[in-house]
Amino acid sequence: MEIQTYLASLSSTPSRPGLERIHVMLDHLGHPEGDFQIIHVVGTNGKGSTAQFIASILESAGRQVGLFTSPHLVKFNERIQVNGTPIPDEALHQIFQELYPCLSELSIGTYGQPGMFEIATALALKYFSLMGVEYAVLEAGMGGRYDATHVGGPAVTVFTHIDLDHTEVLGETVELIAAEKADIISPGGIVVTAPQATSVKRVITQVAESRGAKVIDVETQYQIERASPGPFGTSFSVSGKGHWRHLHINLLGLFQITNAVTALATIDSLVEKGLNITDAQMAQGLAAASWPGRLEVVRKDPVVVLDGAHNLDGFRQLAATLPIYFHWRSLHFIISIVGEKPAQAMLQTLLPQGDTVVFTTPRTSRARPLDPSILTCLAEGMVEEADTAPCFGAAYEKVSRRAHRDDLICVCGSLYLIGEARKQLSVKGDMAGIMYSGAETNKAE
Repeated sequence: MEIQTYLASLSSTPSRPGLERIHVMLDHLGHPEGDFQIIHVVGTNGKGSTAQFIASILESAGRQVGLFTSPHLVKFNERIQVNGTPIPDEALHQIFQELYPCLSELSIGTYGQPGMFEIATALALKYFSLMGVEYAVLEAGMGGRYDATHVGGPAVTVFTHIDLDHTEVLGETVELIAAEKADIISPGGIVVTAPQATSVKRVITQVAESRGAKVIDVETQYQIERASPGPFGTSFSVSGKGHWRHLHINLLGLFQITNAVTALATIDSLVEKGLNITDAQMAQGLAAASWPGRLEVVRKDPVVVLDGAHNLDGFRQLAATLPIYFHWRSLHFIISIVGEKPAQAMLQTLLPQGDTVVFTTPRTSRARPLDPSILTCLAEGMVEEADTAPCFGAAYEKVSRRAHRDDLICVCGSLYLIGEARKQLSVKGDMAGIMYSGAETNKAE
């Protein structure tokens, strides 16, 4: 069975919730989740960046580190990495062949066919075991109690910012979503939480206290000063655990400071448990972290920036970030929104600072894309000109014809769209893999 074809045929999530399928798969694979320390990253936004920061710091300390994230931008292998290198096709095929008999049995049994994310999680954990990783950083999917990454006994559970998303599954309010996500806290564990709304923090704290888990609140235990954003990242100082550290991150966006400090707090908690790492290694790891498709500049003249913002909170952060790191004569958006999202509120947050928008749909998406013509109607009065296109290539061609070299083109709204954009736009030798290389022509205001 060819793995890419098989996975593409599955829904992202199974028809019925539960952890039975992932437990059966891990049992079939010899329970690889017990072969390393797990750092579980849960939240609404910032999970991927925070996971990348944590993994990069551990790598800088000479550790063998597994990183599991989702979704991928171009190729499935990106989801499963060891020390920054995606799983090779051969290893992926080998583990999948080992797992396939179990999948066949599950598909006709009581628990039902596993979803793609569950299978990806099992494949990742087995690969990490085979590669002898010491730490596995697991980014949750939706992040509720039935998330496939809710396995083993995490050394640390990390909560990034929690907001409204996947409301059809997790709940209609942030408090309900927080309660669903907080249910993954292990008895007696360590919880690191990024700054949260008061009601969300209350939910996390109550669940943690009821289970005897220690809470490290980044908002109260770490102080950030002298943040200096620039075209190549942000420098800042942070105090916590009794001393100051002066740091730099290459990821654009002031919100990335919060993700970086949340990662720093996670590492500090591991130091208290015996991890040997220096401040210099922490600083090196933060500076080395990269996260493609998140405020990533892939073209110059005009500058083209890709950002994975795909929900209301993400759009708020993007709207606040663009004028800090870029300037432009005119701002053109290419947007796709998929799934059950508050589309009108998202557009109201972002579009007014732009001049034109082209709505499109990704060629592939696990959630149903919103019709571009509907988005055009929702955008009425928010922007000077709104148009539609059947795919990213057509949308980019429309925008390119009207864009001046001093303009800014921003692609956002769906990570599936970002993946397609990155595949088409990041192919030139002078730009491929070079993050923010266009930003030097766009000084921060």
